[in-house]
Amino acid sequence: MRRKVSYNDFQVRYTPERLKHFRRTVDYCNRDRRRKGAADLVVYRLVAPVPEAAGRRIAFISDLHYYGSCFQKKITAQLAQYLQEFSPELLLLGGDVCCDADTLELIPDLLKPLSRLVPRAIAVPGNWERGKSWISAARWRELFSSGGFELGFNEFNGAGVFQIYCADDPSAGNPRVIKAWQEDKCRLLLAHRPDTVIAYDDDLSGSWHLALCGHTHGGQIRLPFFGSVFAASIYGCALDYGCFEHTEKKSRMIVSSGLGHMSFPWRINCRREMILIEFTAAEDRGSADAR
Repeated sequence: MRRKVSYNDFQVRYTPERLKHFRRTVDYCNRDRRRKGAADLVVYRLVAPVPEAAGRRIAFISDLHYYGSCFQKKITAQLAQYLQEFSPELLLLGGDVCCDADTLELIPDLLKPLSRLVPRAIAVPGNWERGKSWISAARWRELFSSGGFELGFNEFNGAGVFQIYCADDPSAGNPRVIKAWQEDKCRLLLAHRPDTVIAYDDDLSGSWHLALCGHTHGGQIRLPFFGSVFAASIYGCALDYGCFEHTEKKSRMIVSSGLGHMSFPWRINCRREMILIEFTAAEDRGSADAR
């Protein structure tokens, strides 16, 4: 039986009725992998929800769990290569940058080579950041800012046609109701874990066009013909990886396999990745859809 995890934060509860609203449209087996390396480049081509977003690109990374190993430096160099090649105008980071408290000082030098390659770089905290309750939000902002990233806790960030809501993580933070979405913007929800996105699927939080999250590591171990055996989610493996479409609102959620690992230092049939999202014009709908 596939395992599930649980946590007690009142903001993020097990709500299977909301889970039913999300239909997976892209699984691990049919992802569009454009580049292969220390980290892969996986591309999603989506119809732009507002005309001004057509032709624009954004990149998403998550879960580096960085401690400065030679292989992790190779991954960082690979990410920089992708950013140089595809030139997204926005780089979003889904949390869990650090590994342990004694690696915090590595964060600026890790992030600088990435942030300098894009016009804007925005991040949210993950459970590894928020779980260190003795480190203040101000200190986290300082570390990320030194690396060229704007770190958000339950707040909006604007980047041209994009409006990004940076959700806090429930591990020790406190996600709050989203207010004041702008109708003329491409509305992005940036959260560390898919459970937070499901919790925001209510009338109070309004509607976003695309949610981006990680945390599950794609399961980290995936078996042929079966998929992942464990994902760190209260929904088990239902949201372990891929692109999901809301059956009523038509908004989407992309869950990345991330770049690091949890518990043990290897992956089985589960590649590290950077996500690149290309927004296309409405007339390109036939070739875009969820790919």
